[in-house]
Amino acid sequence: MPSRADDGAPAQGLLQPGGRTGGRLLRWLKPVVSVSLYAIIFRFSDTSAILGRLSVARLEFVAAGVLLYAGGQALSAWRWRMLLQPVALSVPYRRMVSFYFIGMFFNLFLPTIIGGDAVKALLLARETGQPARATISVFMERNLGLLALLLIASVAAWWAPPITLFHLPLTALALLLSLAFIGVNVVLMRPAIYQAVDRIIVSTPLRRLQGRAASIYAAITPYWAAHRVLVNAFALSLAFQAIVIGVVFLNARALRYDLPLIAVAVFVPLISLGGMLPVSVNGLGVREALYILLFGRIGVSTELAVSLALLYLAVTFVASLPGGLMYALQPAPQRILAAQRAASDVR
Repeated sequence: MPSRADDGAPAQGLLQPGGRTGGRLLRWLKPVVSVSLYAIIFRFSDTSAILGRLSVARLEFVAAGVLLYAGGQALSAWRWRMLLQPVALSVPYRRMVSFYFIGMFFNLFLPTIIGGDAVKALLLARETGQPARATISVFMERNLGLLALLLIASVAAWWAPPITLFHLPLTALALLLSLAFIGVNVVLMRPAIYQAVDRIIVSTPLRRLQGRAASIYAAITPYWAAHRVLVNAFALSLAFQAIVIGVVFLNARALRYDLPLIAVAVFVPLISLGGMLPVSVNGLGVREALYILLFGRIGVSTELAVSLALLYLAVTFVASLPGGLMYALQPAPQRILAAQRAASDVR
């Protein structure tokens, strides 16, 4: 179990951007990328056709998508609560749901898709007075979600229509991404492998990342022996990704188009991964471009692909709005002040 002294150090930098100069550059670059991508997309598509499709969307399917997505977030909050066990934290489920929806709400406005993760980590740290354990639980929740994304994409790609991206078959691309991700986790979870990689990193230009990698490694160690928790949390991650796929499928029905479910199962995880790239504001523009690129390979028009992307954005927006109300109703108990003092003490 992490000690009190341990609990301050690993919290530094786990969910923070690199340097000040790089962060300032990205802050200005991301809006430019998003605006530019939207300008290109709408320049080469029929805007009136997109608006026409959205205006006649079947609201019963849209409402079902909103409820399904919100239910998926409640399921994810349960997964996150499970991941508190290895780091010896205990918070009521209703509080975890509140934190999760607040994180979703802030994702609407913060410049990166992991901005909500930082908010969730902060809320949990204030609730428990344990910033490092709170942060690593959020890291693990995101980590398992990414693994589920990659697994679903890799399996479904075998049954998808033959598609080539970046001169690679989709099956090979999904497999390579999965192997790279698994490799990083093996390094973090195996002391001998981590130490060997650490010695290599010291002799390369990547040595500036050594401190941050060491912080993550030190904080993640409680999960080594928590096999049952990790398996159960991973199963919930798979369930949530299936829900996201279901939401996109419902959106297609709302737009009166029957998309092959297997294609949705392949493309949606890849689009979700692409939206996490730190090149635009919360993935805006990138996701729409990927909808056009991927669904276009199976004959979906640009206008329908953009309509699907915008409808998904609308569904997630509506499902995230309760988080704003939950944030407004957040109490300011003395425990928050005590947690802040505790965090200051260990620094």
